[in-house]
Amino acid sequence: MNIIQRNFFRLIRSGAFNTTEHIEPMSVYKWERLMQLTIMHQVVPYVYEGLQRCKNQFFLKQTDYQWREWLKLKQDAERMINDDEGDEFLRADHLTNPLLNRQLQNILDDEHSDTISRKLLLLILRIVRHILNEGMPVSQLVELGRFLQNEGEHVDKDVFRKWISKLKLSQMCQLEGEFLVLLFGFKKDDVFFLEDKQNKHIEEIAQELIDFTNTRSQDWYFSQDSDSIFVHNSNTTAMFSHVKRSARYFRYYPSESLTNFFASFVHSLSHIEE
Repeated sequence: MNIIQRNFFRLIRSGAFNTTEHIEPMSVYKWERLMQLTIMHQVVPYVYEGLQRCKNQFFLKQTDYQWREWLKLKQDAERMINDDEGDEFLRADHLTNPLLNRQLQNILDDEHSDTISRKLLLLILRIVRHILNEGMPVSQLVELGRFLQNEGEHVDKDVFRKWISKLKLSQMCQLEGEFLVLLFGFKKDDVFFLEDKQNKHIEEIAQELIDFTNTRSQDWYFSQDSDSIFVHNSNTTAMFSHVKRSARYFRYYPSESLTNFFASFVHSLSHIEE
C-alpha cells in the first residue's frame, strides 16, 4: 500500500477500534487525496475520530481550512446516515443463486434462531455482495469488526458455522476474517470463524479490491443516450475488469459468483431508459 492508504487505515483503526497509531508525514496534496478516499469509502466519521485522537502527533499536519472541511464532512455524513438506502442489488438478505437463496430465506425466516447470529450472517453476506460487485467494502468491514468486538461473544457459534456451511460461505468468511487481521489489526482469536490456514496472496487481493473500488465499479454499467436508440457501455475496460474479477473470486464462492455476474449484468441494463 502507498503512504496515503497506510495512513487511511491507521486513522480508521484509531477512530473505529481505539488503537494507538503513528501517522506518517504527508503533503497537503496527499492529505487531500486521503480525504477523497475517505469520502469514497464512506468512512468519514471513523477517520475524523482518528484524526482527533492523533491530532497532537508531530507529523499530522492539517491546515485550518482542512480541519473545517473534515468537520463539515463529518456533519454531512451524520445527516446522511439514515437517508442513504444504497443500491438495492447489494442487499444482504438475498443471494442470486436460487438454491442458496432458498437456504438463506429459511434461515432468516426461522423465528427461533438467534437474532445476533442472524445479524452477523447478514453482515458477512453484505460484504460478500460488495466484494463480488463493488470492490473493497471498507465501511462494511469496519461494521463487521465492531460487531465482533461488541457482540461476538453472544453469537451462537455452532449454529453460525452450520449456516455458513449450508450457504457454502466458509471460504468467503475466511477471506473477510483475514481482511480484519490485515487491515484493522485483529488477532486470530478475535475472529472465531477464522481458521489457521492463511492466504499468502491476501495483501495482493486487498490491494486489488481497493484499486477496483477507486475505479468506480459502476462505470461498467450499460446506458443509453437520451437522443439515441443505441445502447453502449460507459467504460469497456471496467467491464472486462469486472469479468476478470468475477472469475478470480469464483474459487472463493463458486456457487454464487457465476449467477451474481449474470444478475449484475441484468441489473446494469436497468440503467437503460425504457
